[in-house]
Amino acid sequence: MLVTDSGDEQARRAQRTLVDHLVLGGLKSWASEPSRVQLAPLTLVFGRNSAGKSSLISTLTLLRQTLASERPFELRTRGDFADVGSFRLAVHDHDVSEPISLGIGFTAVDEDAVGLLSADTLRELSFSYTWNDDTDRPGPTTFSADLGGYRASFKLDSHGRYDAETEDTQWRDFMRSLVVAREVLPPLTHVTERNVVRPTMSDRPADQVVADPLAAVRLALSAQLNSELNDVLSRIAYLGPIRARPEGTDRVGTLAHYYVGPEGEHTTAVLFDDDELLASVNDWFDRLGIGYRIKIVAPSSEDVRMTAGDFAVMGLVDTRDDTPTLVSPRAVGYGISQITPVVVQALMSKRGLVIIEQPEVHIHPGLQAKVGDLLIHSIHERKNQVLVETHSEHLVLRLLRRVREGVLHPDDLAILYVDVLADGDAYVRRLDVDSSGELVEGWPGGFFDERLEEVLGQSW
Repeated sequence: MLVTDSGDEQARRAQRTLVDHLVLGGLKSWASEPSRVQLAPLTLVFGRNSAGKSSLISTLTLLRQTLASERPFELRTRGDFADVGSFRLAVHDHDVSEPISLGIGFTAVDEDAVGLLSADTLRELSFSYTWNDDTDRPGPTTFSADLGGYRASFKLDSHGRYDAETEDTQWRDFMRSLVVAREVLPPLTHVTERNVVRPTMSDRPADQVVADPLAAVRLALSAQLNSELNDVLSRIAYLGPIRARPEGTDRVGTLAHYYVGPEGEHTTAVLFDDDELLASVNDWFDRLGIGYRIKIVAPSSEDVRMTAGDFAVMGLVDTRDDTPTLVSPRAVGYGISQITPVVVQALMSKRGLVIIEQPEVHIHPGLQAKVGDLLIHSIHERKNQVLVETHSEHLVLRLLRRVREGVLHPDDLAILYVDVLADGDAYVRRLDVDSSGELVEGWPGGFFDERLEEVLGQSW
């Protein structure tokens, strides 16, 4: 049988986001017992410094760089997407006897794909990574799955394989229930060495696997989950808190970029490859009132191209002048270099997950507020999910205003407040928003109070 949800549940999930929720435990200030954090189409993460906001976002970036690595079943703590130091530095309280748990809940990206699980069945896949203090090497990883309420955990060996003989009764019964569905599905998908989770029977000859219905189901389910998980994670575009200023020149033509890079380093190459995107970015520069438009300049001399290779330069046209002037991005304020990659990625991604840390860096309050409209456009028109770590009161006030105006549905906005308990452990609290664009219980004490205290001259 295909695993499906009830009609009410299907209706509730009809507008589900790419990532339904995060699973996080044992990383930095987050205690070892995993927390589940629900996301929305547009999620804002607020909190004091060092409370655990960046670690929360690292759930996704660490998973992406780990599962894309040569050993996807061992946590990769350092990479282009995230750098949390060594395992000893990253694990909660530096206790290497405890695991770091990372996972996501999601539904299938391709609603028409044929598989053992229906597209709208909620999958939760998580990994508990450990460290062997004796060998000073990664220890065993435990893979856990929750597929529409059917749960199982397996310890992976050094090759990412699990022993099917460790299945409990409920999970084995679940596998048997999928045998009938397996008979009407296409031939088995090959499970390669790069798959993060593989049943041990994948090493058996193909004819033996096909002859064993349960083995065939395990292999097919493993292939489906690996494919879906990689599909979700490959759609993540992460922008860190400090974006790089455009270089004097940027090499182009060697590969197609669909991501500006964690520091926005590929922004020029992205715009060089896509005239339609460039026009859309310039339209939004006008809407945001930035006062400049982007122009991508490439060498016209064949001699230059032959000797220096293909490259492009980003220029800015000052639209505030009666006669627009072309200038270098390095000749204008630092804020434009910080907001440009944010605008480009928000307009380029489609059905993806755009993660932005501190989009407000080096931009004035009025522009911070207008960024809220860009994010709404990204989720509505580009069908993206957006996750933002921010300290900007102006950004959240604009989004609350749009809820009040009916532009943004309150269910499409999640405001998460991250703080630490008395013992130093992080926790997250969702601040509910009503249809009037008001926080049902207000801001937690002390957060955003400073402005009113300065205005009123007293603590309130």
